Amino acid sequence: MAELPLAALTLIGTGEIWRVECGELVKRYQPVEMLPKAKGLMHAVLGAHGTWGQLVRRQDADLALQAAMRLNAALGQAIERVSAELPVELAIPARVVLTELRDLSDLWCSGQAATHDQLPAALRRVKGELEEVIRAVGQAAFDSLTRSFQAFKDDSDPDDWRQCFVGVCGPGQGRRDNIEIAAAMSVMGREALGVRLLYLENALTIPDGLKFLASAIVEKDLGQAVFDDPYRMWRDLLAEAAVEHAGGSFFPQLGPEQAEERSAAR
Repeated sequence: MAELPLAALTLIGTGEIWRVECGELVKRYQPVEMLPKAKGLMHAVLGAHGTWGQLVRRQDADLALQAAMRLNAALGQAIERVSAELPVELAIPARVVLTELRDLSDLWCSGQAATHDQLPAALRRVKGELEEVIRAVGQAAFDSLTRSFQAFKDDSDPDDWRQCFVGVCGPGQGRRDNIEIAAAMSVMGREALGVRLLYLENALTIPDGLKFLASAIVEKDLGQAVFDDPYRMWRDLLAEAAVEHAGGSFFPQLGPEQAEERSAAR
């Protein structure tokens, strides 16, 4: 990493982009302020789902009731703060969703038994409002990330930028249709995907991302030295058989130039 002039790392869900120069984190490009708060709505939905699951399973009634009470208190606080923390076009539908979940948690805290259809029915009632918030937050996240990636590029020496690796850090199931990758592609071009724009699987922190990116660069050198193909180690060692059985290459994929070269070689 110390030999790499420039790299960028972003952690899924944060909206932040970290600038890495010669292996050192030197600058952070921050998202618009409301993004982390707006994403908290999905945390509320996930929290309600987890609590509902505990209650429905009835394996430990006391722990489940404690979870319901914590959820209820958190939802109450969120409803009180939503108008101050979100723009009005998001605050109104967000409050509808939060209130529906709080009303449900009120029932659980009162001792009413949770049923298998309770949470799905509640979410169906507020489906329109939830999707409205998700769409608006998605667009805001894309705009914020794109501005940050463009600022990163503008701050960079053109030669360094052309060699820059961008790593998107996240869990194993987060690589498809990822907003961070979409935003980076809007600045780097789609051809960067799998060549300079990498998904760093199971990198859950920025320091993890640094280690994974360093490993990817070592693998690039190894691929060149052993296979005369710098991208060979970024594919499964049994990739040719996998492609044959799958009927074609599949994500994650290399940029179009490399894909064309590999097709011609075959």
